[in-house]
Amino acid sequence: MPEHWPLLESQQVFDCGLFQVARDRARSPRTDAIHDFHVVRMVDWLLVVALDRLGKLVMVRQYRHGSRAASLEVPGGLHNDDDSAETQPPEQGAARELAEETGYGGGKWRLLGKLWPQPALLSNRLWVYLALDVNPIAAQNLDAGEDIEVTLIAPKELGACIARGEINNAMTLAALYLAQQSGHL
Repeated sequence: MPEHWPLLESQQVFDCGLFQVARDRARSPRTDAIHDFHVVRMVDWLLVVALDRLGKLVMVRQYRHGSRAASLEVPGGLHNDDDSAETQPPEQGAARELAEETGYGGGKWRLLGKLWPQPALLSNRLWVYLALDVNPIAAQNLDAGEDIEVTLIAPKELGACIARGEINNAMTLAALYLAQQSGHL
């Protein structure tokens, strides 16, 4: 199976600020046919599976407009343009997001994985970090469009939270799985 389809043309067709939509024209190496694809381009995403010094998960409950419901999630956010890989490593952006959303910080950090959230449509990556032994360092510093409640969860409660539908964000579930596979949950 070919790993790459040659890109013949890429044209931005929509700019929403937060994301852009491009029409890419590519050639199939198998059939030589030309196909159009629409790709949503946006900055990378960051998630943090954070455990405090007592081993509790530092999670956030926040309203999500797309689902029109509150969701229990691991903290995270956008690897902003001003946080680009050239100026700030993703780990620093993840630490910033954890502090802004929860007021927690410090601890020992490591990368759990880089994922493609939806490679059929999205061009960005998801960076998942583990932060151990975090502690409160400041007050939350929320964006105007955020309403976030910090919730501490014992790892043994995760199954029940998932079964009740409290944790239903696919990226959070993937991040928790990576942390579990690393032996930290």
